[in-house]
Amino acid sequence: MDDSGPGGTIVSAANPTGVPQPVDDQLTRRATRRPEGTLTVLAATDSPRIRTEVLHFTTGAGAEFWDLTDVVREVVARSEVQHGQVTVHTPHTTTTIVLNESETGFLNDFRRLLDATIPADGYYEHDDHELRTENLQEDEYLNGHSHCRQMLVGTASVSVPVVDGEVLLGTWQKVLFGELDQARERRVVVHAQGV
Repeated sequence: MDDSGPGGTIVSAANPTGVPQPVDDQLTRRATRRPEGTLTVLAATDSPRIRTEVLHFTTGAGAEFWDLTDVVREVVARSEVQHGQVTVHTPHTTTTIVLNESETGFLNDFRRLLDATIPADGYYEHDDHELRTENLQEDEYLNGHSHCRQMLVGTASVSVPVVDGEVLLGTWQKVLFGELDQARERRVVVHAQGV
């Protein structure tokens, strides 16, 4: 069944006409922000050069993206790695780390695509506590859609080469943290290693 509307726009229950809709959320008028939080050194050695720092911060909403690029570059500078790599990792199952452009229109388009493809108000067996018997906790969020979104779009880690002390990103590439669930306390691990 073809569910595309005019110009290939996705038609969904949230957008039955298929006409692109503006995103109302004020946060989305600015593509991304640098997260404000606390950086903690987990490990640092000189030979070989390794530095691991974890950033603790709070997200504001679901389908939100945070620009980690400057944080990553700062950790690499503190590590004094000249040639090697930096890995950025999220230890959460409803978040993602991606390399892409930090541009408001693109990220709003991506949010609409996520909402149309994996709607938050759909049925998810993960949220059906009459059926689910594994990995339950008392204050369990109804977030089956967030887990599905992470499996579809994301990865928990990305690695980027470091050459002459510079993180090798393309002209428009940014290191983005994607919150696919809701406002939560989050952590991101930045691990630089090399010579």
